Amino acid sequence: MSEAGETGRIIERAAGGAGLSRAEAAALLALEDEGARRELYAAADALKRRLWGDRVTYVVNLNLNWTNVCAQHCGFCNFRRDERDPDSYRLSLDECLAHVARRLPFGITEVTIQGGLDFGTPVGFYFDLVRELKRAFPALHVHAYSPEEVAFLRERTGWPYASIVERLRDAGLGSMPGTAAEILVDDVRRRLCAEKVMSGEWLEIVETAHRAGLPTTATMMYGHVETLEHRAEHLGRLLEAQRRTGGFTEFIQLPFVSARAPIALKRGLRSPETREALNLVAVSRLFFGEELPHVQAVPWVKRGLDEAAASLGCGADDLGGTLIEEKITRAAGADFGSYVPAAELRARVEAEGLRPLQRTTLYGEAGGREAEAAGRAAPPGLVPIRGRVARGGA
Repeated sequence: MSEAGETGRIIERAAGGAGLSRAEAAALLALEDEGARRELYAAADALKRRLWGDRVTYVVNLNLNWTNVCAQHCGFCNFRRDERDPDSYRLSLDECLAHVARRLPFGITEVTIQGGLDFGTPVGFYFDLVRELKRAFPALHVHAYSPEEVAFLRERTGWPYASIVERLRDAGLGSMPGTAAEILVDDVRRRLCAEKVMSGEWLEIVETAHRAGLPTTATMMYGHVETLEHRAEHLGRLLEAQRRTGGFTEFIQLPFVSARAPIALKRGLRSPETREALNLVAVSRLFFGEELPHVQAVPWVKRGLDEAAASLGCGADDLGGTLIEEKITRAAGADFGSYVPAAELRARVEAEGLRPLQRTTLYGEAGGREAEAAGRAAPPGLVPIRGRVARGGA
């Protein structure tokens, strides 16, 4: 059978529900031929439509990157700062609450919290922040703390992972971002982010969260020092975890942003091509099938709304969020802004001939006053809060 015929057979089998092996996924991720890619995208889009019809969801969310002080030195990160850097910051609990309160007119339903690994912040702050946010804004969903931050809490306390996630859950945490996954292959992690937890520990943390009733997202940050086979292995490890716990809400791809990433400047790395991003959307849709049914579009904050909209025809069923006050990607050099109004997200979905639907964090349908407020323009004169560095901790 010719190479084109074999590719078509793989796509046809996957579209029919047979799934993909890791080797088959790697082969499809590598596709360059335009005709073969059209076939791949059409199959992924057809599967997406069988699951979700013509709907495309989005969430109105606020980012709270509460500190950039970090003890680690990941090769892709330009957000981190040392304690004494002039542009380091650490928001107090009151400043965090004010940050959220000022943005309620956006109609936010979710606050996403991630920050640096900061030894100057008391351990209790992590739990107090969740508890006080829920006390002040009980209707908001708190989506907080990556597996790396949970590992950092264990390093500082000695508590088991189960104890940490249960305490966070009891404080009001609703779900966790499955970030810090990068590529779940230890050789890649040692070259990219050697100070982070290795693959097995990352999986242990997210699965512990799932068993405690805390869903997480599943992510992959790619396009740096890994191979296509590594990307396929990563997808496979996510699917295996999903089969064990069923706790992943969606798959989110995170293309490497090279503009100011330290490892890119050192090694001359470039961000992945549009073809790679669209291939990954389509392959992940066919790879996960109904077992991890939500696949997010190429993230607009990293690649722009045009590429995000294009990926809606390649198997993506979710456009992500409004990402109010996003800082980490911008620090890496992306220049697509830190906020897209919900009305603009809806307009882009409709321009693709699809039906927009505002969702909650856990993929329920958002409604009532929150959805109404999300459609209004942002309050005028909004500027980022610039918190002081509280040398003694929050």
